[in-house]
Amino acid sequence: MTRDLLPAKTPDMLIPENWKILVTGITSIHGWPIYQRLKQHLPPERLYGIRPPNTAVPAGPGINAACITDKDRLSRIRTRFKPTHVVHCAGVCDLDVCEDRPEWAYAMNVEGTQVIGEVFGDRPVTYMSTDLVFSGEDPPEGGYAECHEIDPVSVAGKTFAEAETHLDTDDRHCIIRLGLPLGDSVHGDKGAIDWIESRFKRQLPVTLFHDEYRSCVSCDAIADMAMHVLSGQWTGLYHFGGSRSWSLHDIGAYVIQRGGYDPSLLNGILRNQEVDGPPRIGDVSLNSSRYRERLEKKDEE
Repeated sequence: MTRDLLPAKTPDMLIPENWKILVTGITSIHGWPIYQRLKQHLPPERLYGIRPPNTAVPAGPGINAACITDKDRLSRIRTRFKPTHVVHCAGVCDLDVCEDRPEWAYAMNVEGTQVIGEVFGDRPVTYMSTDLVFSGEDPPEGGYAECHEIDPVSVAGKTFAEAETHLDTDDRHCIIRLGLPLGDSVHGDKGAIDWIESRFKRQLPVTLFHDEYRSCVSCDAIADMAMHVLSGQWTGLYHFGGSRSWSLHDIGAYVIQRGGYDPSLLNGILRNQEVDGPPRIGDVSLNSSRYRERLEKKDEE
């Protein structure tokens, strides 16, 4: 998959020399490319990454394990590192896991974001949310825009929707609702492509939906977006997805083609044919016009 949404090139970093940026959730499918891009532009003393507890990778200067619900631990990090800006990428969006462990999902997504707001909320926080805050049952023409009312159907979507409320009342912060990120993860086991490909490599079949659509966006494009949002000091709510909507089955077909796997391993069904699965979204394609327009306006200045 190529970058299918502006910007198509790495933006210039116009970050003042006194800025220090903290990134939570650096092992997430979207947090890792953002952290990696920042690492290319900032010296180690100005970048701090938080990975989940009981994990050892990634490691290096300025990377530590911490639970985002641990207010005391985060307060110590604040005192020691003194971040001027925070990019909050931590959270859990696995539909099955969230349905099976709703209390844990609530703790990670809602309470974790609340703690981030309490500890770091007096400085700009950029929060990476999700398109799962919409149901996709009656999608608007052109995709969901920032003005459309959220109506999540899953535990994952509901907890992200509630998490947003802990940051959206402060005009210092920025909330980005992402389409489905596609790319390689730090551990090789996160994200749609990693999971699908892990099955195909073992000659195991995968059944994916024909009628679940998302505005898939490459991890490189997400990293570019984060650079623009940070360096431009954007605030408010923005949707960020690719220019094309992909069904989950489309993604499986892409992995088959890219890896040369046996096409018979990929099966397709409709959502109403699934038995005992978690609540599924329909078409949650995002309208990213507001993001594009602001980016184009910046280029004209």
